[in-house]
Amino acid sequence: MLTKKVFTPGPTQVPSEVLKAAVSSITYHRSKDFKEFHKKLVEKLKKFFLTEWYLNILTASGTGAMEAAVVNFCSPDDKVLFINQGKFGARWGAICKAYGLKTAEIHTEYGTAVQIDELKQTDLSSIDAVFLTHSETSTATVTDLKKISEYIRASSDTLVIVDAITSVGAIEFRMDDWDVDVAVSASQKGLMTQPGLAVIAYSERAKQKLMNNQMSRFYFDLRKEIKSFEDGLTTWTPAIGLFYGLDKACDIILNEGIESKWKKVSEMAEYFRNESIKNGFGIFSQSPSDSLTAITLPDNIPTGKLITKLKEKHGIQIANGQDELKDKIARVSHMGDLELSDFVELNNIIKQEFTYIKTHD
Repeated sequence: MLTKKVFTPGPTQVPSEVLKAAVSSITYHRSKDFKEFHKKLVEKLKKFFLTEWYLNILTASGTGAMEAAVVNFCSPDDKVLFINQGKFGARWGAICKAYGLKTAEIHTEYGTAVQIDELKQTDLSSIDAVFLTHSETSTATVTDLKKISEYIRASSDTLVIVDAITSVGAIEFRMDDWDVDVAVSASQKGLMTQPGLAVIAYSERAKQKLMNNQMSRFYFDLRKEIKSFEDGLTTWTPAIGLFYGLDKACDIILNEGIESKWKKVSEMAEYFRNESIKNGFGIFSQSPSDSLTAITLPDNIPTGKLITKLKEKHGIQIANGQDELKDKIARVSHMGDLELSDFVELNNIIKQEFTYIKTHD
């Protein structure tokens, strides 16, 4: 019997040791012990982003970190470009517009990744920041961030700001080597912790913009975080238990090795995609992310039927598509506390339940 039940792209399956650490470890967040612990946790997280620069842990969702990126690294009169490859690429645009920024948009067909030829249609020298999504969770699509960032760097001085929420801890992500200025992530994805924490990392170049721009901000004002961090503090009261859970999750992954984790996730994703094709399903993305896979069902069968069967009969949770993709795709995560053996069992169950749906519904 399949014992691991959570195959959604967030929250992901959380190791029992992480759950235990999150509920059993707590201390006063202004104490010397917590300050020392916090500094060590930040250094661990830098190994996931592969950065030597600045990093803050925020008590917020991933969207909170996205908003923090906009208000800290954009000035009120900035012109920005956002890449809309799905629901979360579109969210970059929505946040920028909420703060009155002048926005330009590249909209790609969902299931495809932005290409350099599309970027060439925009004068990047007039753009202050480009907002990208590395692994678009809504379509299970990955962007060649290294190549795109290289082109942006060669064409302009614009900041490169990246949603790495389903990248960090799951697939290859090299912030410094790829010359990314700002990257955001969250606890409930590849970092296999419960929801509630976000992480934002940023370069020296981005820090200069942070310290000198006039955008209004309060809770997400990273200038306060920098000042507080000199003493090992968080500006606001943190979700203390989750900090300890995240620390345990970091230890588990670091003991395995970051690149070993990437390799395992890739192997699980490749196996699941291949088995899905054998079972007669389609792969939605033309540039599949290893973080998760989006499948389509034949004969226009709504994916909600399969999702409901898995949940009601087996307690297994996979995710439907979002917005216009609802009932058109089913999304299966390869992030979190999962092994290849889990996908062997999962594929057998999916095949069994889909066969039942075809013959009985």
